[in-house]
Amino acid sequence: LASAGTHGVTPRAHAMLSSASITPRAIGGRAHARATPVSSRVKFGLVTSTPQSRRRGVARAALGEDRTHGKKPASCVIVGGGPTGLACAIALARRGWTNVQVWERLLRPPASDSKEWGDPSRSYNVGLSGRGQSVLRDIGALDTVLDKCAVVKGRMDWGPDGEPKERLANKTYDTQVIQRDRLVACLLEEVEDKYSDAIKVKYNACCTGCEFAEDGSNVTLELGECGEECDVFDPDAVGGKFTVPVVFGAEGNSMRSAVVREMDENPKCQVKVVRYSSNNARVYKTIPIYLPDNMRKDLNYSARTKGGVALECLPTKEGLLIGIMLVKPDDEATCETLTNPTSLKAFFKEEFPMFNGFIKEKDIEAMANSKFFGLPNFGYVANGLNMGGMAALLGDTIHTVKPYFGLGVNSAWEDVRILIDALDDADGDTAVALPKYSKNRAKDAEALVTLSRSFDGGFLTFVLPLIVDSIFNKIAPWLFMPNTIQMLQKEDWSFKDIQRRKWLDRFMQGAVISSALAAFTAGVVNVARQFVIPFTMKLLARGGV
Repeated sequence: LASAGTHGVTPRAHAMLSSASITPRAIGGRAHARATPVSSRVKFGLVTSTPQSRRRGVARAALGEDRTHGKKPASCVIVGGGPTGLACAIALARRGWTNVQVWERLLRPPASDSKEWGDPSRSYNVGLSGRGQSVLRDIGALDTVLDKCAVVKGRMDWGPDGEPKERLANKTYDTQVIQRDRLVACLLEEVEDKYSDAIKVKYNACCTGCEFAEDGSNVTLELGECGEECDVFDPDAVGGKFTVPVVFGAEGNSMRSAVVREMDENPKCQVKVVRYSSNNARVYKTIPIYLPDNMRKDLNYSARTKGGVALECLPTKEGLLIGIMLVKPDDEATCETLTNPTSLKAFFKEEFPMFNGFIKEKDIEAMANSKFFGLPNFGYVANGLNMGGMAALLGDTIHTVKPYFGLGVNSAWEDVRILIDALDDADGDTAVALPKYSKNRAKDAEALVTLSRSFDGGFLTFVLPLIVDSIFNKIAPWLFMPNTIQMLQKEDWSFKDIQRRKWLDRFMQGAVISSALAAFTAGVVNVARQFVIPFTMKLLARGGV
């Protein structure tokens, strides 16, 4: 899980909650592990867990190549300057695109090496899996980002009974954790160091209007100032108008995006935004935790209470552990407890004794006085992701998931990869490439959200399938695949392929269980016919004696 800061996450970080991906729960150990240099941790473009490990997956050389599109448009705008938008801009610049403007409605983050990142309030962490790391490698930004990451190699988990459990991760890569805005700062520095002649990033710049030309030749965008607390529906925010051949919408999961809104409402566009109401809502507060030197700093520490309150903690590059406490909003008693410094201190002492002595009094008070924040609801874009050759959507805009299993920013960067593949095949002709991108990615986006929603249920829809998958995979690994969470970490599998494969597993599991039950029932009937029924008949014939 991602973590945020002690005084509540900054407005900038919280405004982009849905754009962040929170790392998979890592798996723990005891001794402190000394960090190894970046160069020794990079193998075949991924950060590997062992020197012998190899990156699994299909060949993905295209994104890593520098090409020049012969039919590229004269200019474009990317609405959204987060990890998705900046990665897209870099990828386009590497294909010879120029006059690429990136509009970001929030303010510019501090430099990636700023001391401000030691402030817990700026520590909204995202986890970079193999999917995300491979894209960073291919756009040439992996080393820059890794230099500001903390490695998460394992998990230490305390269940409701208070007993700790340790497991070591067994993956071809190490999960890398970085503050969301710090990740943006790293990509921005890549833009300014290498692509400043092709990419211009505008901050405090909000797209407040979008209109597509009837002939499909261009799109007119309205630009207005925004700032931290802006209301994009305020007509006073509307500024100048810009006409460009193509726009890419990468502004997260909010319908505040004028591009998303216009595509959703335009009768000539197939795009339809699907949003789900939450049936398993959680709100959270955050707090920094100062681990002693004898505890390793490369773990995801996790603890849960019998009442269903969870505390998930991830490290930062600076060594600080950031905890995010998740609670049900309708649990009024616990929510009230978390708003009073005295009761909150007692709550930590009673429910999370494993962290006693590692939390400062001032942070307890700051957490109690901070407000609760919510998690994004699930949603996706149905039917299509483009408007002719004039617009395409990518990132959390097309697949919004709750930040539990590292599926946000990593899947968004895969959108960039698939978009560039389509543009490569069309030599940059957006009229050809954007419909192809939509065809190749729309079903994947829906599958990702569908799979993720299954994790948000209770025992029957989440825990039981994981148990069943693990049992069958252990018995017959040559026939049954690992559980869905493990499958999602396989960067060589598309989300649609994972969904189809799990459907097949469920069918085969059902067939095996049904056959076993049928055999058991037949055995019981056979025993009854051979022994129970004759014995009963004889007993009755003797008058029951």
